[in-house]
Amino acid sequence: YSIRDQKAEYFTQPFFKKTHGEAERDFHQLVNDDKSQLNKFPEDFDLYHLGTYDDETGKMTPLDTPQHITKAVQQKQVQMQ
Repeated sequence: YSIRDQKAEYFTQPFFKKTHGEAERDFHQLVNDDKSQLNKFPEDFDLYHLGTYDDETGKMTPLDTPQHITKAVQQKQVQMQ
């Protein structure tokens, strides 16, 4: 998985999760952290799936095209006042 910064026009360093759900949960947590760039500028960031990793063989298999999972703006919680 990787987070794409639309404004900077690059993908961040990849990270490994076993499922889309795990990756989305971590992304959601980061988006809702008041100290993160994703929280301050959620319209700029998206989560992508880049491929698979087999932890038994060590083999990585990239997707031909990164698969969009979710947008940060969809994950940002409304702040209660």
